[in-house]
Amino acid sequence: ACGWDEKVGNNAGRREKLRSIFEMIMIGDGAKVLDVGCGSGVLFRFVEKKIGPGGGIFAIDPAAGMIERAKELHGEFDNIEYRVGFIEDAGLQEGEFDVALCYAVLPHIDDIPGALRVLHRALTPGGTRTLNEFHSSLNAPVNNDVLPAEEDLRALISDAGFRVLRYIDEPGLNFIECVK
Repeated sequence: ACGWDEKVGNNAGRREKLRSIFEMIMIGDGAKVLDVGCGSGVLFRFVEKKIGPGGGIFAIDPAAGMIERAKELHGEFDNIEYRVGFIEDAGLQEGEFDVALCYAVLPHIDDIPGALRVLHRALTPGGTRTLNEFHSSLNAPVNNDVLPAEEDLRALISDAGFRVLRYIDEPGLNFIECVK
């Protein structure tokens, strides 16, 4: 966990790309946001600007070290609930969240269809090749984790009950926006 952000390139350039994405994402004031595979909390500041003091973040990651690092880096926020674990085992309630964010996490989920079903249930109604090459180049446990091809991923998302609004796959940015 320590040094992960530097290893994967969570730097000023990446944060600028994330900022531009968060300008596109509709997250309302007071929203309840689920951050799946939150890592060190790279998205928290962007989410906090959108949800304000009345909103909340549920941050889950299977790596205890990542959760501890996120707590260290974002201790000023008092509306984040942290959990070590897998999304499939989190016991989320139906309609518990307004938004679910899965930033750089799908390649690391063993049962993507199962995870998407969990996300679909937990929500209120209302770029693949470059990422895979990047993962395989890392001397890290994630070097065999791959994101399915666009067509396959769209099918998985559709089968889980979501509709894809936007799919962006370009170097350094893989973004999929879906609605329930």
